[in-house]
Amino acid sequence: MTVIAMTREMGSLGKDVAREFARRMNYTVIHHEIVESPSARAQQEEESEVYRFLEGSEREIEKWRTNRAKGGYLTREEVFEITLEGDALIRGWGATRLLKSIPNVLSVRVCAPMDFRIEQIKHGLALTIAPHAEILRSDAAHSQTLLRFFEADWRDPLNYDLVMNTTNLSPQLCAEMLCNAVANSAFEETAESRREIRDRLLEARISSALIAERKLGRRGRDIHVKVSDAEVRLFGVVTDGQTRQLAENIVTMQPGVRNLRNDLVRAKIYSE
Repeated sequence: MTVIAMTREMGSLGKDVAREFARRMNYTVIHHEIVESPSARAQQEEESEVYRFLEGSEREIEKWRTNRAKGGYLTREEVFEITLEGDALIRGWGATRLLKSIPNVLSVRVCAPMDFRIEQIKHGLALTIAPHAEILRSDAAHSQTLLRFFEADWRDPLNYDLVMNTTNLSPQLCAEMLCNAVANSAFEETAESRREIRDRLLEARISSALIAERKLGRRGRDIHVKVSDAEVRLFGVVTDGQTRQLAENIVTMQPGVRNLRNDLVRAKIYSE
């Protein structure tokens, strides 16, 4: 089934679009923000009170915080695992870019002008002061996440298959548009799309394993991984043969690897 990756923008009514679509299609809505590793979740700050109440009731907040998103934060591997399962709308910061190459993923931005977003929040919370600073803080955090992980601008419409402005489009109409889109054969799950997801998942697992290996230290970040049909290619520059062999051993231990091509190059170190 088609998977939807959707942005999260405060006051854009994106949550209403997601809920209405999920109700019609019996999809699971998963809220997330990308983190590098499971241990990085503990370093994240809690969302503000404005965001908490904007997203829904305390019961709803608790429900999505204890679901697959594990507090609202997902690693790359976890996003790919959810995508492989299908029937999910992944809403938040990162999945739209991370899943860009997957054929059966519909990438969506739900947006609105600042004035509209402010009014939606003021009305929903009965505020007398415009939450302008809160929206700017949220947008800035969104920008930092996309730049840190993908060096991308989330405001660029070319990052999405579909951009919906809720100023004139109701959440119900947006949900209907999404239902029509996922029914299109262009977003059908195929053997090719599943192979692409499995390759990207294996790629993410290997990269995480390299970074997590203490013996590699920061050198693990300089080793690049590319997977095509379960065939793995390692490339980059290492300082010695031991590092090269250790990286190769880490890859061969990963389940699902069909073949390995080690193109890591040993750099010559000159001393004066």
